[in-house]
Amino acid sequence: MGEFEYKEAKQQEYRRKSEQILKSLPGFCRTYERGIEGTVSAITIYAYLQRIHVFFVYLHDNNSYFANKDITQITYDDISQLEAEDIEEFNHYIRTGKASNGHDNKEASVNHYLCALNSLWDYAITHGRLRHNVIKDIRRGKKKKREVVTLNQNDENGFFQSVNYGTNLTRHQEAYRNDVTVARDNAICLTLVRTGLRVSELVGINLDDINFDDCYFHVNRKEDKIDNVYFSDQVREALEHYLSLRPLLNPDPSERALFLVTIGKYMGTRLSVRSVQKLVKKYAVAGAPQVGSRMTPHKMRSTYATNLLRASSGDLTLVQEALNHESPSTTSIYLKKRDQDLKDARNMIDERQ
Repeated sequence: MGEFEYKEAKQQEYRRKSEQILKSLPGFCRTYERGIEGTVSAITIYAYLQRIHVFFVYLHDNNSYFANKDITQITYDDISQLEAEDIEEFNHYIRTGKASNGHDNKEASVNHYLCALNSLWDYAITHGRLRHNVIKDIRRGKKKKREVVTLNQNDENGFFQSVNYGTNLTRHQEAYRNDVTVARDNAICLTLVRTGLRVSELVGINLDDINFDDCYFHVNRKEDKIDNVYFSDQVREALEHYLSLRPLLNPDPSERALFLVTIGKYMGTRLSVRSVQKLVKKYAVAGAPQVGSRMTPHKMRSTYATNLLRASSGDLTLVQEALNHESPSTTSIYLKKRDQDLKDARNMIDERQ
């Protein structure tokens, strides 16, 4: 399966999941889903429909007007009766964790629900089904400023000591190590921290997507943008070493995925996003305990961004292009991290005298 076929298969998976949710939603939600199809990804549509479903279940269970209505029979006329107070009550429901695991949700979660509902209301207004978007009457809470978590040089050294030599791994974790697993994990982790690839992009890479002459991956990025992502000589060496051992996994000749499962009944098949998340966490906890519990593949992307910003003398445009960010404001969070690094280092030279 080629990279683009793999990504299309994932899109189809989310379309099927959306179809299942639509069966328990008001009929107009199907029209809405068709209306936004093509403007956002299949996974975004699925996420929106999940949150919209939570909203209608809440209305059915907590609002007397909707208590005796089957959710699938709710109409635009019904939801036109909702006022700001009704939405604020729903926000409280989400904020206090009653819709999930009982733990208080972050304000960002509440805003995600409002974003999904706002999309539905905007669609209805555009098509003349509603006159007023009550969601816009709600004041959104301020999100906490996101801390940029990265691996510093000592963290990175410890991390790769754990990857390559098993430093501080448990006996159970050590039992699953072999030459091909170590080579694969080193190639994965170096690729993440030296290219800034998203984990979904990484697992989608196929053998045919690698150009070793010019050192780049041909990648299908967010919103189906095609891009060449360049890698360093160090990454190339790690990839070549892993590829020399890849045949030991006995993959089916039709399996073109670069990174494969190395043990168990799924050996020789494409590695999953979840597997990469788990292996990054494992090595970070063992080798970089200061940040280990918070380390994810996306934090390794943050590490790449911060390091590239330093190496390029603050070239924000270069970093924006490398990360495939739409807006410079998204990239600018790494400037704050760099400013903090400079502040922390202000006495470094004095202390060496």
